[in-house]
Amino acid sequence: MALAMKLSSIQQAFPELISAHLGADAEIQRIYSIEGAQACDLIFVSSKEFIEPALKSVAIGVITTKELAEKFLSKKGIGVLIANNVLLAHATIKQAYSDRDFINEQWGSVHQSAIVHETARIAKDVFISPNVTIGQKVVIGKRSRILAGVVIEEGAHIGEDCIIRPNAVIGYDCVIKNFVDIGAGTVIGSEGFGFAQDEKRKSFRIPQTGNVVIEDHVRIGANNCIDRATYKSTRIGAGTKTDNLCHFAHNVEIGEDCLLTSMFCIAGTSKLGDRVIASGQTGIVDHVNVCSDTVLLHRAGVTKDITEPGFYAGLPLQPLVHYMKNSIQLRKLYAFCKSLKNNQGVENR
Repeated sequence: MALAMKLSSIQQAFPELISAHLGADAEIQRIYSIEGAQACDLIFVSSKEFIEPALKSVAIGVITTKELAEKFLSKKGIGVLIANNVLLAHATIKQAYSDRDFINEQWGSVHQSAIVHETARIAKDVFISPNVTIGQKVVIGKRSRILAGVVIEEGAHIGEDCIIRPNAVIGYDCVIKNFVDIGAGTVIGSEGFGFAQDEKRKSFRIPQTGNVVIEDHVRIGANNCIDRATYKSTRIGAGTKTDNLCHFAHNVEIGEDCLLTSMFCIAGTSKLGDRVIASGQTGIVDHVNVCSDTVLLHRAGVTKDITEPGFYAGLPLQPLVHYMKNSIQLRKLYAFCKSLKNNQGVENR
């Protein structure tokens, strides 16, 4: 996406992010990575390891830290913007100028192949792509984008400035608040896994008649499954971001500003506090509480409450420092056992 914007204009647009402008007032045509950057590109340099490739590039604009800025000023014709947080500047500026254009690429306001129930209430500036199905009494707020193949069941509420990506399903009576991004193929409000068994261990379904509530500024990755609650609400807190292939069971409550990466799985009625970070393949059993500011690493398996913030890893779950020390000792276990057997052999002789 062409920008045709001078560096001084970017500084003026984001004074809270950009503290100074040094060098040329270059006109930027594109935001791009250091590798493969062309003339008239803007690049971001957040640490020393990227200085050398950035200097070799022909990019005419750089956003970097105050400490690294002087490295670029000797380069003729280059302009430098200084940011205290280069990664945050990257995220914010790219969203503003170089994100996917959901408006101009659309088919029109409502594609002719979409099926929209007559009782649905849809704001005038909503875009609805091909083969979308919208059920009765659905509400969709201003500027939301409903992409191809999405199904929104009866009674669901979608807020303002949301993006529902292709083939996602929003189940009946579920609530998606404002500025929410739902990934392709994700199912919000799938049937919770609730069954009762008789004496012969035959299973009988317990209807899951609650809903899912997703708060403001949440991003749900592709192919997530978020089960509806049995009676009340499964809830994803404001600002939380999930990766692809995550699963949330019924009655789960996720706090605000959590980061949950691929294959994260949390069982029924468990709760995460705020700002929890979980690396890939983290698993949490049912009816467990994890306190705020917890970081779960190395396929962490959470089987009981975590009440103290910190870093935890492994199964059984351990503080990260203990986990790393035990992992080192485990590597030595074979040699230790072999040495022990040899010593026993000497004694027996």
